[in-house]
Amino acid sequence: MEKRITDYFHREADGAWTCVEPLTVDHPSGRIQFSPGARFGPEDIFMGVKVAKWLDSLADARRL
Repeated sequence: MEKRITDYFHREADGAWTCVEPLTVDHPSGRIQFSPGARFGPEDIFMGVKVAKWLDSLADARRL
């Protein structure tokens, strides 16, 4: 089975997401490269994207 974007991250108890494997994503805002150890809090903006909120929305869509 193909990995989903959220599989490359670990969601922390405080709502932050930490990258656990390298990943490059073609996002509507542009290509984004993530490195292991990069951590994104709920209000952090990286490459013009609130990454934690974006990952939350992807995780929520998986549960539907």
